[in-house]
Amino acid sequence: MDQSTIDRLNDYLHDLFGQEDEVLKAIRARALDEGFPQIQIRPEEGLMLQFLLKANDARRVIELGTLAGYSGVWIGRILPEDGQLITLEIDEERAEVARESFRQAGLSDRVQVRVGDALSLLPGLSAEGPFDAIFIDAIKSEYPAYLAWAVDNIRVGGLIVAHNAFRRGKIVEPAAQHDDLVRGTLAFNRQISEDPRLLGSIIPLGDGLAVAVRLAGS
Repeated sequence: MDQSTIDRLNDYLHDLFGQEDEVLKAIRARALDEGFPQIQIRPEEGLMLQFLLKANDARRVIELGTLAGYSGVWIGRILPEDGQLITLEIDEERAEVARESFRQAGLSDRVQVRVGDALSLLPGLSAEGPFDAIFIDAIKSEYPAYLAWAVDNIRVGGLIVAHNAFRRGKIVEPAAQHDDLVRGTLAFNRQISEDPRLLGSIIPLGDGLAVAVRLAGS
């Protein structure tokens, strides 16, 4: 397929599966007004994330990288009433904006924002697991470390999802191989393809969603 066809297919997917309600639109607009980086998931990626979590019957989910709470709202909305999302954000200002997003979405009862570096907070979360799913959308150079924690703290059958598996195409650009963020993404993708404890692949939607299921075994 040529690029024109690919672009039209992406528009087709967005028209069918990329619809936002007023709450989601407001979160996106607030993130822009606050000067946050425009790196949140696309609406169609949010719907795919909901699909995966629902199919997995996920109830207790960890998210790494809250930003303004956009992806967290997609996650929180698909959880059952007794479900819980714990989302980790390194920046206090962004965490406060996210808390307001969850309040406006009516999800404050099932979403908890914790502030701090994810690699510092994750060891303490181990005592609260195992978890049903983890969504990773934080510092790309640390993706392999996030994955190591996830494999040890996700239940058998649990779901691991990571955003930006294609790193905007840089993973196949030789000139970008020296970049720490690209190297982290490449190492993560390779690990989900080779680790015998995981059954994984990449969904070529948006910037790529890496997905893996935790298998039984050590």
